[in-house]
Amino acid sequence: MFNKSIFPLVIIFLIVGAAILVFRNSLQRAGLDWQVLSAGNVFIYIVTMVSMHLLTKGLHAEKTQVFLRNAYTGILIKLFACAAAAFIYIFASGKNLNKPALFACMGLYLVYTFVELSVIMKQSNAKKNV
Repeated sequence: MFNKSIFPLVIIFLIVGAAILVFRNSLQRAGLDWQVLSAGNVFIYIVTMVSMHLLTKGLHAEKTQVFLRNAYTGILIKLFACAAAAFIYIFASGKNLNKPALFACMGLYLVYTFVELSVIMKQSNAKKNV
C-alpha cells in the first residue's frame, strides 16, 4: 500500500510530530498546547491521506468527470473534516481554548495541502510525459 507518492507526506508528518515532542516544553512556554498540536497533526495527516488517495485515484481515471468528482470529493472531505474538528474542539474546550495551537493547526493544514498538491501536480506532469 505504501508508494513513493505519499513519501513526502509521511516525512512531513514524522518531522512535525518529532518536533512537537522534542520542543513540547518550549511550545508550552510559548503558550501552545502541544497535545492539541499533536492531535491536530495526526488528524490532518489522516484526512490528507484520504484526500490524496482520492486525488491519485482520480488522476489515473480514464474519464475527466471521474477525476473531477474525486478531486472535489477529496477537497471537500478535507475541508469539512478539519472545520468540523476545529468547531468540536472550540465548543468542547470552552474556556480552555488554546488559540495559538488552533492557529498552528491551521498552518499545518496549509503545509499538508501544499505538499499534497505538489505531489499531485508532479504525478500529473509525469502522466502527460508518458
